[in-house]
Amino acid sequence: MLMILIPIRTRLIKEGDDLPNIILSSLRKNKLKLKNRDILLIASKVVSVVEGRIVKLKDVTPSLKAKEIAKEIDLDERQVELILNHSEKIYGKVHKALLTLKNGFLIANAGIDKSNCKPDEIILWPKNPQESAEKLRKEIFKRTKKRVGIVIVDSRTTPLRWGTIGLALGFAGFHPI
Repeated sequence: MLMILIPIRTRLIKEGDDLPNIILSSLRKNKLKLKNRDILLIASKVVSVVEGRIVKLKDVTPSLKAKEIAKEIDLDERQVELILNHSEKIYGKVHKALLTLKNGFLIANAGIDKSNCKPDEIILWPKNPQESAEKLRKEIFKRTKKRVGIVIVDSRTTPLRWGTIGLALGFAGFHPI
């Protein structure tokens, strides 16, 4: 079995966008046809933006605990407050990061991210990545009649290792192994 990975460029994604339409029009623009059994990997950040999972830092009031931790790890206290609120558990801390449990994953900062957004904003993970993947799969089928798989992905670090690895937050349309 051969696997071919093809990156698809889209326009800038905004809150409330019709993500299936953007995906399908980007495929057409890149002269690609969706086939049954194709699997689309979609960045969690894109799903989060469409779902409105963007928080303005000015709207976050840090607790005393968040302020203390923020000083220790050199991170914005409002970001720490969001991490505390969106983590199931905190296991430890290092410079610029809290090691957290989120949706059953061991992940830095509960997946909360400041990259690729405005300086005064933070992007949270999709509320329910599994549900988001299933909705996307159903909508793409409705519009194309193609049975495709969807994986909502993010990257994460591995403790005591350099670099990042891919992480499937949610999937639909196939049985993962």
